[in-house]
Amino acid sequence: MSALFYHGASVDNSRVIRPVSRRVFAWLATIAVVGSIVSTGFVISARQHFEAVTIGYQSEQMRQQSTELDEKLRTLEVERARASSPGEIERRAKTLGLDRAGAGINIKRPASRNN
Repeated sequence: MSALFYHGASVDNSRVIRPVSRRVFAWLATIAVVGSIVSTGFVISARQHFEAVTIGYQSEQMRQQSTELDEKLRTLEVERARASSPGEIERRAKTLGLDRAGAGINIKRPASRNN
């Protein structure tokens, strides 16, 4: 087995030229094109995913805002109904010094002028 190895001799391999097959370049080009298409697809898919997540957060915020506004609307409607109730109107009129018109009160009108 030691007869196969030459320890002292140097071998000059600088002139050895391997032929490059065109199939290798075709396969490399094909792999590069397919890889770029697949990676572009992943990038587009990731961007759409992040946009969908952002839109989901925005819609949730709008849903919460809508709920808050509905509650505020209900509160304002109750307050309006309370403020426009006959008892509340009468109480406010009394605080302003107004009284309910009675049947026994005579209203005097100025005499009409006949010219």
